[in-house]
Amino acid sequence: MNIGTLLPRHARYRPHHNAVLFENHRLTYLEFNRRVNRLANALLGYGIQKGDKIATILPNCLELLDVYWAVARIGAVVVPLSPLLREEGLITLLNDSDTVLVVTDHTMIEGIDKIRPNLMFVRGYILTDGPSSEGWMTYQDFVGTASENDPPYIEISDHDPYNIIYS
Repeated sequence: MNIGTLLPRHARYRPHHNAVLFENHRLTYLEFNRRVNRLANALLGYGIQKGDKIATILPNCLELLDVYWAVARIGAVVVPLSPLLREEGLITLLNDSDTVLVVTDHTMIEGIDKIRPNLMFVRGYILTDGPSSEGWMTYQDFVGTASENDPPYIEISDHDPYNIIYS
């Protein structure tokens, strides 16, 4: 089953039903699908391709959901990492997974900036909250004017990876 097809299907057949209830946020399937499409299109525009690894180092937040579903739409791979990881742990897992893009919040800026020279494959850093910082794109700027329409179709098979989980 292609996980990336589930959300657009619900957005088409149940557009005004609740899809996400998180803290004080309530998103319908249509609203959530538009958010996910914007991120998926922004990722493609940035050059992310099928099979590319995107690491999340986040607490529970809407952007984390966006990443999981957008990655499924475009055939990329999500690598969820604990915000408790520091230097050597982050270096090892980001390099081992061949991560090309890191999505995190302001609490990780200093720690990640310190290890950047050791990250072999990462070519971009997205910040989900707080003001912009040198070398970081804000999430809002990243999705910016990306289309809310469905991203281009990408063939995804049952054998394509979706998630790398380290324990």
